[in-house]
Amino acid sequence: MTQHDEAQVTGHKEGPASEHPKGPAPGGGGWLFFFGGLVVTAVITWLIWPTLLYSKKPQPFSFNHAIHTVEMGMACDECHVFTAEGRFQGIPALEECLMCHTWSSRQNEENEVETAFLEEFVTKDDRIKKSADWHVYSGQPDCVYFSHIAHVKNGGISCEACHGDHGKSTGLRPFYQNRLTKYSRDVWLKMKMTDCADCHTKRGKPENNACFVCHK
Repeated sequence: MTQHDEAQVTGHKEGPASEHPKGPAPGGGGWLFFFGGLVVTAVITWLIWPTLLYSKKPQPFSFNHAIHTVEMGMACDECHVFTAEGRFQGIPALEECLMCHTWSSRQNEENEVETAFLEEFVTKDDRIKKSADWHVYSGQPDCVYFSHIAHVKNGGISCEACHGDHGKSTGLRPFYQNRLTKYSRDVWLKMKMTDCADCHTKRGKPENNACFVCHK
């Protein structure tokens, strides 16, 4: 019986040539690849997810607040007013813009922005050509009741506290709408229910966190 036959009968290895090749030595290389891939995935998700979740929409035209407030000295409530019932009117109608800006009574004939506004929205006989469909940054669900006059007049809270200092802006930022909820990104950033509740608590009005106060 040859050595090869004897090895087959006994089950012993024939020699170094019959040994299986050794695998890679144990170490931490696998963990490094795992965490590296995790970091790369997180960064890509962080950059791409907002694009997938939010759609970017431009406003009808770029309104320059600074010209009206800083240069012309207008107050916010000259355009954003309260109604006789105490409700906030919100974005002014184009009719109010035409009180100052028409082809026959232009403020500045060299102002390209005013010219663009008139060409798009005002006819040559100073009538409204079409409406401006504004996107509201702070739009809330229909079930939410918010009283501006209670916060601004009674509570003494400035507009900037919730909406930012738009009065000094020279243009309007893009409107980002959540594709799932249809609400703007501004609502998620600083106008959630928890933000309101935290503000009530900090100002010593925790009783205003009751459901029926805001949800009618």
